[in-house]
Amino acid sequence: MKLTRRQVVGSVAAMGLTMRYGPVRAMKPYNPPAALIDAARKEGGFNLYSATFPEMQADVIKLFNKRFPFVKVNYVRASGGQLFTRVRSEAAAGKLEADVIDHSDRAQSKTIENLFADYAPPNADEYMPETLVSPKLWPTQTPCWCIAWNTELVKNPPKTWMDLIKPEYGNGQIGQVIGASGGTTWTRIMFERQVLGEDYWAKQAATKPKLLPSGAPLSDAIVRGEIMIAPLLTSIVLPKKRDGAPIDGVFAPEGIPIIPFGSGVAKTARSPNAARLWMDWVLSDEGQIQSIKDQGNMTALKNPPMLPEGYDPKRHKLWTPDFAQFQALHAEWLEAWNKTYGYRQ
Repeated sequence: MKLTRRQVVGSVAAMGLTMRYGPVRAMKPYNPPAALIDAARKEGGFNLYSATFPEMQADVIKLFNKRFPFVKVNYVRASGGQLFTRVRSEAAAGKLEADVIDHSDRAQSKTIENLFADYAPPNADEYMPETLVSPKLWPTQTPCWCIAWNTELVKNPPKTWMDLIKPEYGNGQIGQVIGASGGTTWTRIMFERQVLGEDYWAKQAATKPKLLPSGAPLSDAIVRGEIMIAPLLTSIVLPKKRDGAPIDGVFAPEGIPIIPFGSGVAKTARSPNAARLWMDWVLSDEGQIQSIKDQGNMTALKNPPMLPEGYDPKRHKLWTPDFAQFQALHAEWLEAWNKTYGYRQ
């Protein structure tokens, strides 16, 4: 699909989806049908293929097993690209072992939509339609971007995305995750170009940021003081902050790029009931509160049961890419980003 310049450089509303939450409401308890519980108990467990960081997924599994201790979660973790390759390879050989595929890049999940079973959670109508790309794929998590810094070294921290192009933060103080790292970073760099301006990359690159392959080593570099400031996912910042590390983050008023996952139940699942119980629970208020409270994620629920720490609905708006452009612009814009930042794979 080739987009015209008019399609690419239109209004912000046309280029991305800006969203706000409805009123916060009381939590709805998750009460699965007895038949689903009995069937999941008989299956005994399921295989979860996930791109989520191990520490974060371990917390989710632990909370799930408090409710359903009879379901063993066999967790297989890989980065987004590696997970995608593994799923496709196993499927091609007729040996897909996954019961649930939990993927951070909904564009990649969409390309293998035929591998997913027909599935929708009980609260399907409570999810923002803007975050859904298939009736089979659901945003089990909705990570979001913030601006992070080392609290011991940075006395005048940035408060907006535009602050990150100021010369005072130059000379290698800023770090960046490379654009090619995956769908989460691709979302952020789309936001920068479409919302902050076509020249934002060039202005930001002029500060000579240090480029790292993913958010994990970048956040560690901030904690060690090797890098002072960086755009990071709140799900990486918040756990370190709670553990006492010298790191903090802020949501910027220009917008919060969000990354709805594209997760679902495999069509060939050997434990489909345990898989559905997991998906139903993760997408319920109980699961989404864990994601918001413990990981600092947003949620794709229209009216959330709670809001993330530091989020002000009067000041902050959510932003996610137009999905057609998310797919169509990737190769051309990523090449331009690499050239602008002087990155070579």
